[in-house]
Parts: sequence; structure tokens; C-alpha cells
Amino acid sequence: MNMREDYDLIVVGGGPAGQAACLALQDRLARVAVIDEQSRPGGQILRQPPRAFTVSNWLAGGTYRKLKAQLRAFEDQSGVDWLGGRSVLDVRAEGDGWRVLVSDGAQVASLRTRRVLIAAGCYDMTTPLPGWTLPGVMSAGAVQAFVKSQRLTPGRGIVLAGSHPLQLLVAEQIIEAGGEVAALAFAQSLQSALVQAARRPMTVLAHAPQLLKVLLGGLRLAASGCRIRFGDRPVEVVGEEQVQALRLASGAQIDCDAVALCFGFLPQSDLVRGMGLNVLQGRFGGWTAVHDPWMRSSRPGVYVAGETTGVKGAEAAGAEGALAGLAIALDEGLITSVEAERRARGPRRRRGRAMRFAELLDAIADPSVFLSQAQPADTILCRCEDVTQGAVDAAVATVETPNAVKLSTRCGMGPCQGRNCEHLLLQRVNSVEKAPQGFRARFPARPVRIGDLTV
Repeated sequence: MNMREDYDLIVVGGGPAGQAACLALQDRLARVAVIDEQSRPGGQILRQPPRAFTVSNWLAGGTYRKLKAQLRAFEDQSGVDWLGGRSVLDVRAEGDGWRVLVSDGAQVASLRTRRVLIAAGCYDMTTPLPGWTLPGVMSAGAVQAFVKSQRLTPGRGIVLAGSHPLQLLVAEQIIEAGGEVAALAFAQSLQSALVQAARRPMTVLAHAPQLLKVLLGGLRLAASGCRIRFGDRPVEVVGEEQVQALRLASGAQIDCDAVALCFGFLPQSDLVRGMGLNVLQGRFGGWTAVHDPWMRSSRPGVYVAGETTGVKGAEAAGAEGALAGLAIALDEGLITSVEAERRARGPRRRRGRAMRFAELLDAIADPSVFLSQAQPADTILCRCEDVTQGAVDAAVATVETPNAVKLSTRCGMGPCQGRNCEHLLLQRVNSVEKAPQGFRARFPARPVRIGDLTV
């Protein structure tokens, strides 16, 4: 797809939120572009295989049916430029609009737009422990990317460990793709998960079919010979040149050649913080964009939707995207306030329902039982710069702010620019009641070759 130089709207993110926003606009805007780092739309939840691949039974079952229908409707739209395989480096105010810098890995393009929607999704929250930098250790999301898009499993015997129920779904997907799951290890006890569910009986009843699917999935895994352990957190990945086993707090050591960690997720906040939008810090680090009931951000002409505003799942993300699309149409004078309010009722109901379920999952998946455990001082905290937890703790004891810790240790100065370690540093800074502000957001939001910026 050829890029224009000027757009009415640029959407950053081609997942459920970005798709829903475009569909809500119903082709009323003439010049709309959706930019995404993946070559095809869908986001992480619908990680499409490359066009050259044929994947039989791709994401079969009712779990993905509505999302796939939305994806087909989005791809059928004629008035949207799909700009896949590109990263947004920067969004800055220019006159009455915005200048967007985009890289495709070979060159940088400068686009202008009157309005911007940030729907950039989320990523797995890293949780360091001894051995976590060995080849073969990855996030559950990374395993899903392999399985969903290419039906590949990154290992023959995989152990999933963490606190999030997503582990159960990923384990089933691994087995369906022909892989083997050696064990699942939940850091929290089964009793604590049931207690959290019992505290929210109406939410449990409203989402009984989804919860029943999770339960049946766990029973199928157990019947297949997969060991499911509760109250047994991971303490060390064992291996020399690659993963050989995972050791648990109980002392059990499970042989494997891959480990997938799954403790939760953090919003993609690089762009929103770089743009100076108002954000709030999450409980375990991460930053959520502030918005009004119509998903308008703190700056005129900028809208936010999906996991950018807090991680709560695809249904809520899609509802927020629809609300953002209606807000854009309303602000453009394309629909009346009466029509906007009428069409917003459904998305608001869906969002409220999904948010309550997300709160239940957050309570069940609370990673505190793992994060509260002290790791050895030589555990790598920032893997880009090989900064240890001991080095960070020593810096926290002598300086006042996260940026000062960053300067003295280089924690957060690597290619990921703190996406994998900032939340960990903030937890340690906040534990001694120092300033809660995070790293200073800097250009570019994604790594880029210096030569590409000079042409």
C-alpha cells in the first residue's frame, strides 16, 4: 500500500481497538491510515500467518469467532490505507495537526494528520529470576505468536509458569500445534484464586461460559498428562548454554527445553508519554493513558483506546475503539450528538461488562506472591545492559529518582528503552517511598538506524 503524505486520521495499532474505530467511522473520513508493526492486521490476539503460509484450522472455535468476523469486516473496508510492517517513531504537534514519523526498517517517512488514535496494545510483563536470560526462556505471548501465526512450538517440552490464567489457554494451543507441555506452575494457590472468584459472584455468573471453558481446558490438560501445580512459584531456570529445567519453590525440578513466563501484561505507553499525554501509573508499573468517556486523551485531536488505557482484554478494547471512532466522527461534525449517544450505548455496555471480568482476572492473576520474593543480588534485572538487581538496589539507596538510577546504572538505556525493566525499577523505588515518576520519554519510540534519520 502506497502512503499518502496527508491524512485525516492515523490509527496506531491494527488490533481489535484500531479495527473497531475504523468500522465505527463507516468510511465517513476520506483519508484514514492504520499503522502496525505486523504485516497483517489482527494484533496479538489474532496473529495472522504470513500471506505465503496456509494454516489449516487457524484459531478455530468460538473464542475467536467474533474477533475474526470483525477482522474480515475491517479488511473489506475500501477507504483505509493499511500500512503494515512499520513502526511509529514519534508523534509531535504541528500547527493544527500532528506530524507522524514512520519507519519500515529501511527508511523513515514523515506523515501529517489532523487526528491520531493510539491503540498500540500491550506486552508481557517481564519477571526476572535466576537463569531467565538463558536461550529458551520467553513470555507466554511470544509462544502464542509462534503457535498462532505458524503452528510452531519453540520447544519439545515446555513449562509454563506464572500467575495468569492465560497459561491454560496457551498450554492447550501448544498441544493442538503438536507440542508437549511438561507442566504448568501457578505461583498462587488454588484456594486464593477461588476466594477472589467468590468475592465477585455476579461477575462469575455473568461470565460463567468463559470460566467453564477455562475449567474444562484445565481438566483436558490434566487428562493429557500435563501436571498443573498451584502455590508453587518458579525460582530458577536451570541450564548452562540453554534451558534444561525449571526449579520451583517446592524444590521440584521439571526437565524441559523451554520456559514460558506469564505474570501479566503492561500497556504500550512509549508514544503516549512521548507526546506528553496524561498518564497514570499502574500497580505493578506500566502507564495507562488518561481519557474521557469518549476516549479523548488529554490533548485535542488525540484519542486512545484498547490496552493503551489499561490491560483488560479484546472485548473491552474493541468497545473502546468503537467509542473512539464515534468521538472522531462527532468531533468532525460527521454525526450528531444524538446519533453518537445512541450508537455508543452498545459499546459502553460491552466495555462495562468486559471491565468487570478484567477486574476478576486481575485479582486472580495478582503476581504479588512472586514479586514480593527477593531475588539473588546477581539476578539480571535489565537484560539489555546486564544490570543486576543488586546494582539497582544500591543505586536506589543513594539517589532520589528513577532517572538518576538509570544514569548511574544504565538500567533502561538499552534497545528496549526500559520497556522490560522500568516497571521493575519503579517497584524497587516505590518500595522505599521515593518519587514514583518513571523514565523520561525520549525520541525515538522504537530503535532506528541513525542514517535513516539523516536522509
